[in-house]
Amino acid sequence: MNVLLKRLALYLHTLRWLQLRQLIWQVYRRIRPVIATPQVSAEACRQRIAATGFTLGPQPRQCELRFLNISSPAEPERIDWHPAERSRLWRYNLHYFDYLHWDSIPENYKVAYIDSWIAVNPQGTADAWEPYTLSLRVVNWIKFFNARRAVPEVWQQSLINQVYWLQHNLEHHILANHYYKNAKALLFAGVWFEGRHGAEFLRRGLQLLVDQTREQVLQDGGHYERSPMYHCIVLEDCLDVLNLMRGSPELFADAEVAIFTDAASRMLRFADEVRGADGRIPLFNDAAFGIAAEPADLLDYGARLIGFMPSAPSLQPSTIRYPQSGYYGYRHHNDSLIIDCGNLGPDYQPGHAHCDMLSFELCIDGRRIVVDSGVHGYDDDETRHYLRSTAAHNTVTLDNAEQSEIWGTFRVARRARPLNPGITDFLEGTQTFSGGHDGFCRLPQRARHWRTVVSNLAGHWDIVDEVRGKGAGVVHAYLHFAPGLVVRPVREHGYAIVRGNTVLAHVWPDKGCDTEIVDCYVAFEFGRRENAVGLHMLRRGKLPLRLSYRIEKAD
Repeated sequence: MNVLLKRLALYLHTLRWLQLRQLIWQVYRRIRPVIATPQVSAEACRQRIAATGFTLGPQPRQCELRFLNISSPAEPERIDWHPAERSRLWRYNLHYFDYLHWDSIPENYKVAYIDSWIAVNPQGTADAWEPYTLSLRVVNWIKFFNARRAVPEVWQQSLINQVYWLQHNLEHHILANHYYKNAKALLFAGVWFEGRHGAEFLRRGLQLLVDQTREQVLQDGGHYERSPMYHCIVLEDCLDVLNLMRGSPELFADAEVAIFTDAASRMLRFADEVRGADGRIPLFNDAAFGIAAEPADLLDYGARLIGFMPSAPSLQPSTIRYPQSGYYGYRHHNDSLIIDCGNLGPDYQPGHAHCDMLSFELCIDGRRIVVDSGVHGYDDDETRHYLRSTAAHNTVTLDNAEQSEIWGTFRVARRARPLNPGITDFLEGTQTFSGGHDGFCRLPQRARHWRTVVSNLAGHWDIVDEVRGKGAGVVHAYLHFAPGLVVRPVREHGYAIVRGNTVLAHVWPDKGCDTEIVDCYVAFEFGRRENAVGLHMLRRGKLPLRLSYRIEKAD
C-alpha cells in the first residue's frame, strides 16, 4: 500500500503543474492519438523564399547516415525506414531529413530518399508522422526544394498533405520547443504555398510563433526550458523565421518582423555570452554537443540577417548575469566559470530538466576541466536516470536525496526552486556568487542548500556549501572532471588534476571531510558514453553542515 500511495503522490505532484488545456489535451491524445485528415491538392509555390543562406548544423564527413553516434549505410536502396534494432530517437532522426543538407551525401541519393520515403510512409505511419518529427522534415524539405529549379508534383503533393495533417495534430499536450517546431513548419509551408491552404498555414503558424516567442524567450534572452542546447535550437528557428520574413517582406507586417528581430537579438546575446572559454555551450539540463548548431555559426547567421555584433574581447573579465535564465559566472581570457541557479524550466514542461541546481562548469586555459555530465539519450533507462540525478552534477546531496523528484524519461514531481541567487562584478580581482535552493525542504530536516563561489583572477576558486536545517544528516559533494584527466592524491589532503604529464589544477578539500576518487562517466554527445573520474566529498553530523574546497590553477 505504501508503494501505491507513493506512486500516486508522484503522479499528483507531477500533474498539478500542467496547464488545464494541456491536461485536457493529454487525455484527448490518449483517447484519440491521431486525427486523420483527407487528401488535399498541391498548390502553386513561391521560389527563393529566403533572404540569405540558412545555417548548417552538425554533419558527418563521410557518406553515411549517422545519428546519435550510430551509423547506417547511405545508399538509398539499403535504407530501412523503420529499423526495430534502433532507438526511437534514432528513428526520429532518420525521418527528420537533416541529411538533405549534408555535403557528404550525393544529390541523387537525396532525391531517392524523398521518393522512397513517400512510397513507404503513408499518413499516420509510426515515428514518421509524429508531429515533432514531421515538423522538422517539412522545414528540411522546403529548404531543399527552395534550392532546386524544379520540384516534382508528387513531392509537393506529399508536402502539403503532411502540413495539412500537422495543422490538425499540433502538440498542444507537450507545448514548449515542440510547439515552436510545429508553428515554424506551418509558417514555412505558408510562405512556400501560394493558395488557400498556404494562406491558412501562414496565418496559423505566424499567430502561434508570435505567441510562443513572447512566452518562450525570456527577458534576458534565454530560452525558458533552460537548456543551452535547446536555446540554440530555438534561436536557429527564430533566425529562420526572420530569414523568411526578409525574403518575402510582402507577407509580413513591420511589427511582426520587429518581434522576431528583438527576440533574436536577445537570444544571440545570450548565446554569445553564456558559453565556456572553449566557445561551446555549457551542458546543463538536457544539453549535448553535435545536435544544435554551434554558437559561432548562429552568431554568423545573426550577423548576416540583422547585423548582430558579438561582444568584443576585453582585457577585463566579463560577468555572466542572466537572472531569468539562472546562469551566472564570468569569462576572462581563456578561463570561464558558469553556474546554474535557475528554475528547472517552465512549470508545465520541465521535461529537459536535470538535478543540477548550483552545479557549475569550469574552463582553465581554454579547456573544460570541471564538467557537467551531459545527456546520452531519451530512453527510459539507467543511464538516463543517472545523468539527470544530483550525483551526476557538481553539487551536493543530503542523505542521498535528489534535489527534485525527477522520474521517467521527462517527468518531474516536486522540484527545487532557486533562492536569492546573485553575483558581484569583479572588485580588486575577486567576484562572489551566492545562492541556494529549497529542494531538500521536503526531507525531515526541512533543509536548504546554500553555495558561495569566490573567483579570483589569480587562478583559484573557493566553493563553500552549507546545508541548513534541523536534525542531522550526511552531505555528499561531487566534482566531475573531463574525460582524459587523471586525479592524483598530493600532499596536505589535496589532489592534482593531470592530463598526460601536465598538472592543470589542484583541488584542496577542507580537512574536515572524507574524500575519495571515484570512477564515473559523462556523455558530451548523444549515444556516446566516456569514462571519467571525479571527487566525492562527504561530511556527516548535525545541521547546519558546512563543506568547502578550493580549485587552484597550476603554475
